[in-house]
Amino acid sequence: MAMIAVRLVVEKLGTLLAEEAQLLGGVGRGVAELQDDLESMRSFLQDAEARSESDKGVKTWVKQVRDVAYNTEDILEEFLLRLSPPQGSGFFHILHKGYHHLRQLRARHRLAVQIEEVKRKVKAISERRNAFSFKRIEEATTSPATTTLQTWNDPRLASLFLDDADVVGIENPKSLLISWLVGGEQNLTAVSVVGMGGVGKTTLVKKVYDSQAVKKYFDHHAWITVSQSFTAAELLRAALKDFLEEIKEPIPQGIDTMDERQLINKLRVYLQQKRYVVVFDDVWSTNAWEVVKLALPDSCCGSRIIFTTRIGDVAASIETTSHVYHLQPLPEEEAWTLFCMKAFRGENNGICSKELGEMSYKILNKCGGLPLAIVTIGSLLSKKNKHLLEWKKVHDSLSAEAKSNSNFETLERILLLSYIDLPYHLKCCFLYLSVFPEDYLIKRMKLIRLWVIERFVEEKPGLTAEEVAEDYLNELVSRNMIQVVETDYFNRVMTCRVHDIMREIIQLKSRDESFAMILLNDRRMSMEEKVRRMSIHGSCEEELPSGMRFTSLRSLLVFVSTSSSMSLGKTFFKGFKLLGVLELEGAPLYEFPPELTEMIHLRYLSLRRTMINKLPESIGKLKKLEILDLKHCLRTCISSLPNGISKLKNLCQLRGYGYYLESSTMLATYGMNLPGKIGELTNLQKLGNVEVNGNGDMLRELGKLTQLRRLGILELTQENGMKLCSSLEKLKHLTALYMVSISTSEPLHLNSLSSCPQFLQRLYLKSSLLTLPKWIASLQYLAKLVLQYSNLHDDPLKSLQGLPNLVVLELREAFAGEELCCNIGGYPRLQKLSLHQLSQLKCVRVEQGAMPGLLQLNIVACEKLEAVPMAESDLFNSDIALTRIADPEAPLLRLMPPHPAFSIQPTGYPSIILDVLELKEAVKIKDGESEAYIFEIETNGQAYEDMQTQNQHLLQQVAERDDYNIKLCIVVTCLSFLVYHLIVCCYVM
Repeated sequence: MAMIAVRLVVEKLGTLLAEEAQLLGGVGRGVAELQDDLESMRSFLQDAEARSESDKGVKTWVKQVRDVAYNTEDILEEFLLRLSPPQGSGFFHILHKGYHHLRQLRARHRLAVQIEEVKRKVKAISERRNAFSFKRIEEATTSPATTTLQTWNDPRLASLFLDDADVVGIENPKSLLISWLVGGEQNLTAVSVVGMGGVGKTTLVKKVYDSQAVKKYFDHHAWITVSQSFTAAELLRAALKDFLEEIKEPIPQGIDTMDERQLINKLRVYLQQKRYVVVFDDVWSTNAWEVVKLALPDSCCGSRIIFTTRIGDVAASIETTSHVYHLQPLPEEEAWTLFCMKAFRGENNGICSKELGEMSYKILNKCGGLPLAIVTIGSLLSKKNKHLLEWKKVHDSLSAEAKSNSNFETLERILLLSYIDLPYHLKCCFLYLSVFPEDYLIKRMKLIRLWVIERFVEEKPGLTAEEVAEDYLNELVSRNMIQVVETDYFNRVMTCRVHDIMREIIQLKSRDESFAMILLNDRRMSMEEKVRRMSIHGSCEEELPSGMRFTSLRSLLVFVSTSSSMSLGKTFFKGFKLLGVLELEGAPLYEFPPELTEMIHLRYLSLRRTMINKLPESIGKLKKLEILDLKHCLRTCISSLPNGISKLKNLCQLRGYGYYLESSTMLATYGMNLPGKIGELTNLQKLGNVEVNGNGDMLRELGKLTQLRRLGILELTQENGMKLCSSLEKLKHLTALYMVSISTSEPLHLNSLSSCPQFLQRLYLKSSLLTLPKWIASLQYLAKLVLQYSNLHDDPLKSLQGLPNLVVLELREAFAGEELCCNIGGYPRLQKLSLHQLSQLKCVRVEQGAMPGLLQLNIVACEKLEAVPMAESDLFNSDIALTRIADPEAPLLRLMPPHPAFSIQPTGYPSIILDVLELKEAVKIKDGESEAYIFEIETNGQAYEDMQTQNQHLLQQVAERDDYNIKLCIVVTCLSFLVYHLIVCCYVM
């Protein structure tokens, strides 16, 4: 991670020179020289970091560069910390300013001395660089993993020589691949097998390649194992040799000196009018393929090419691909069979004993169905005593085993090949996943926000940092390094995770590179250890080691629940003076720690789902704060924000909202009251949700925030219409808008909006409407629209059918008429249609050719509905269309004929509209950024009761806190009374 460390320090030096030149005084020249030295060193780092995987000398050099970069960063931020201006006014403030000026002189002298010391170290490190002959970035021509693969024995070879008895769960995919190879068209086509490292791609394809069906069908066969450092000539040469050796023909003289053109000619002549199959195993890019494909003639004989790759984009970019097979980890039953074969080899016929059954399943779960991991860990266990405690030690110390046990060497090498192949900016993003706890479902937007705030994301013209970060995430998914758990209707990742074995490996690498450290009960820190990022997990129930001052810590992430016994008391936050990222979601906090306002470098602060009841006025001291997350710690806790918020000029995101149960069937949204000068925060891009309470001045302030992308506004009144429209016209960059009136019957007048935000993609409008605003139908980029309480008399389904990119449409108490209609060609991209509580609705009519992509239809509590579109409308494709009706006696249930794609499920319970209570995992955010959108989850009775119970539990927590505060007040009062009497007695005596 030296590349990232040096890049950040170079940027900070540049910023310091540009913005703090007056403070630097005569030190500025030394700072500029140091910036040049580090910039020069940076140009060699990409080559050095690649070689450090296999060369200990280079690894030491890279570590020295990283350490000097970190040390420079510490010096700069310590300097800025000492120069932070004093707050206050009056006589003492004048004295304080005089003292502060003296401190400036001292700090400047200290900085000059430290900068000279760093320059001396940088010079020494640069001189040692000559011993390694590093190449500059622009000179480096090899892949990052070139040196690594040259010095390692190729760990993939073992997959080519497995006996059938050692392979489990490949019969079905094997049969499918064989059918693709020997059947189908006679043109030359390709088959790609895609999956993460260790999932068994090579093993599967080798069994297919060696099968009798393939051997008989094809006249000529070749297998090429692709290295990460391949060239086109090497691949051509390997293919030609393999073809010739198969039929025992002599290798041509001078083949090793032939160039690409000569090799292409030889292969084309040899393969002309022949049926051949060639396998390219473990392909990392398509660069050489553009040349290799010229050597493989299409003689319409049924020839085939097979690729195995970890990278989905590689398979997609090969134009001759006719089939792509995504190989998944083994299902539980087959994984268990393979595990027992390896762990109990030669004992009890490969059957697990009852004593070890539960622990065996726990160990197997860590393997996540990955055959290579199962085989590796099973082989390790086969050599251990068959005692429960012995196996528990293995379960509890897998990361230690991975570091010290030779059995894990092949597994680690194969998995690390994917990591080594990453560009440097993705390496740090991937390593960052090590900070999340085991089995933690990582939300897309949380991960993206953290990557951006950690400065891992490089700027790209025309894109926001979050858009670039989402591209990074998608690339890691394509490389099969991140497992997608859920996606939304827009095919975006909602939640993801890392394979447990990969997580163990990157945790070791993170600590080895001083990137991040995980604090658990069984992992201790040394007093000398310099930590940049620290993650505290829920199983850590002890306080941090006493006496430790984390002077280098930049990021602290706490993953513990409010019920944890871990103490986050007054001493916890001392010593974090250079902290930039503080993640405290769900932590046991009941009051705002005053030490936080002294962390002047803080850029990210998440207090989500804590029980903090007030923010101090001094929060305005956090001048560098960019993201403040107060989601779900409002309502019963924080109801309004202090005036100090308006001093946070760098704030980009202010998130403060949550949900409460408004009725037995509906959740309502609450937000925050903002200070009057919120319009001064002109860098704000996301703001939600603001309770305006009919305040026109607040709406005028919101109109000043011209960089807003997402905005949520609550408590709007009828009189706010003109001012609201006037402000919205100024917000040209808005992509998501959430508007709620002060009551369900309060109409909003939105027709005066003459120029709506043209890039609006998501709109949630919860208000009575006299007519549907015409500008909604003109939103060409609108992908999601929710109308609630609108009670329109004109058919909204017909009015909105021209929206070309609408994917989700929800009408909740939005229509007071009897018939909804959609004409041919309407809603070309709609995937989900929800109709909720349309009390007068009797008929839904959809013409043939409308809504061609609809995947889901939800109808809830439309009790008078008698007719819905059936098969003749083309409404239903092969995917399921689901209708739910709250009343089992509704007319539709009695009149509806059976249809295979149309199921009706009377729930018997009210449909609960839920979004983000997050008290239970079943309640989930369905749209990443949920401040503007609510999805529904129809629950069964038990889930509904569970939700009610957990609501009561939350209220009980609040009551217990209040009870504690009352008792504390009583104790303090009594003590004060006692001290008063003691003073009086002493005075009398």
